[in-house]
Amino acid sequence: MPARRPTALAVAAGTCVTVALTGLLLWPAVGRGQLLYRDFVSVPEPSLTARTLGLDGPAPRAVPLDLVIALLHPVVPSGLQQLVLLAATLLLAGVGVTVLLRRWGPVATVVGAALATWSPYAVERLLLGQPPTLLAVSTLPWIVVVAREAATRRRWLVLTVVAALPAALTPVGGLTAAAAALVAAVAFRRAPVRDLAAVAALNLLWCSPWLVAVLAGHTDVGQSDGAQAFAVRAAGVHGVIDVLTGGGVWSEAATPASRLRWWPLVVGCLTFSLAVVGAAGLRRQRRLGFACLVAPPVVALVLATPTGIAVLAAAQSVPGVALVRDTHRWVGISAMTVAVLAPLGLLGLLATLPRTRTRTRTRPRASDRGPSRRLGAVVALAAAAVGVSLAVLAVPDAAARLHAAYRPVTFPSSWERVVAAVGERSALVLPWQPMRSVGWAGAEPFLDPLPLALRGPVTVARDLLVDRDGRLLRVGGADPQESASWAQGVIDADQLRRQGIELVVEWQGTPGRLPVRPDGLVEVLRDDEFVVWSVRD
Repeated sequence: MPARRPTALAVAAGTCVTVALTGLLLWPAVGRGQLLYRDFVSVPEPSLTARTLGLDGPAPRAVPLDLVIALLHPVVPSGLQQLVLLAATLLLAGVGVTVLLRRWGPVATVVGAALATWSPYAVERLLLGQPPTLLAVSTLPWIVVVAREAATRRRWLVLTVVAALPAALTPVGGLTAAAAALVAAVAFRRAPVRDLAAVAALNLLWCSPWLVAVLAGHTDVGQSDGAQAFAVRAAGVHGVIDVLTGGGVWSEAATPASRLRWWPLVVGCLTFSLAVVGAAGLRRQRRLGFACLVAPPVVALVLATPTGIAVLAAAQSVPGVALVRDTHRWVGISAMTVAVLAPLGLLGLLATLPRTRTRTRTRPRASDRGPSRRLGAVVALAAAAVGVSLAVLAVPDAAARLHAAYRPVTFPSSWERVVAAVGERSALVLPWQPMRSVGWAGAEPFLDPLPLALRGPVTVARDLLVDRDGRLLRVGGADPQESASWAQGVIDADQLRRQGIELVVEWQGTPGRLPVRPDGLVEVLRDDEFVVWSVRD
């Protein structure tokens, strides 16, 4: 058992750091109610419809996530599911890196857990309201662990599916896990063609929910402006360094103020340099380490140039290409690689100190794998503290921003009355814009959640306006022609009848224009939060 004690200590240390940092970042999200923040929304009673399956309405970007939430809701409330998913984005990342680095001792696991949990990439994806995207990146270390350590082929394939399931809640996540599983199979198992074919078949299996929707024709063709709207922000040297160190998200609102200063970027450069040292010290997988570290941000930077934007814009007409237009998503691969390699680089530098130098080897023996055995307790604690500080100082305002973003909300009592009044009838939702901002939900904007609750067909704004360098870019192209008049607060009852719309639901107290006195409509329900009109026959 002597070899297991250091490993157990390393896992315990990394896990404790992960839990502590996750709690520090997300504790205000704990409570009764739903989280309504940008894209991350839920409702008290989610409906199960063709829209939930991705077979009706917009492109299946949240399939099968919406389906899973709706199916589990009778057992696990939707708000609690949101909280679990949100916490899992950081817990899976930190514990996954901990397990991956456990043989390198507690210093490595503590530093790796901190870098995986408190990173510019993780913070910016959460501030964008996209925990499911971050969840996909958080599964990467688990996929590598399974490929590297599973004893049998059957065990490897089964555990690969288990590790990939959280990522498969969204199309982008499913593709991320699929690519990671194939690369890990080649790099860590030298898998033959038969095994690669088995992994590819499993990839199709966990991507099947949204692939079915795509094959059924329920997908949108991307707009050319989407390439520019969702490219990383890489203006000048500051922007390039920001992307290389895990930042650069396309949305200004999701960019922490600290990332606009130089000193957090200097901290990020130090961490990135440690990762380079760690990659250089690998006996095996050195090329893979450098590729995962450097290639994703470099590709994102190239696609942010005028030429790269033009190429990606031209490709948007191809179905499915819109999935990769948010190039900041792929920076997450580099961010997770930094979390794995930077601790190894730190240990490598410590090993060169006169009092800590040991016989030359790049991997510790079973009898002295814990770095505290060879570094001494004081040096080990100092190294761990430095590593954790590098993680926190790269985004020092992360906790404050996330505390303001993720707070549970209680829906007004009129919400249930609105859902009951609409029933299974077709509804138009106004004001005509995709985001809502109301007093009872706090100051943060959020995606309209009504389509998640209503059981009938819903006509709701889907096109998104993105401000890039003073230019408003419209992304989506799925709004009907009549939406121009709806956006101005003009509706025509005859036109609504021709489109099969039976009810109009109006949000009160949110930005956007509403009809003053809609002709041909009969008021069904009115209060401070909503108004429901029936289209007169």
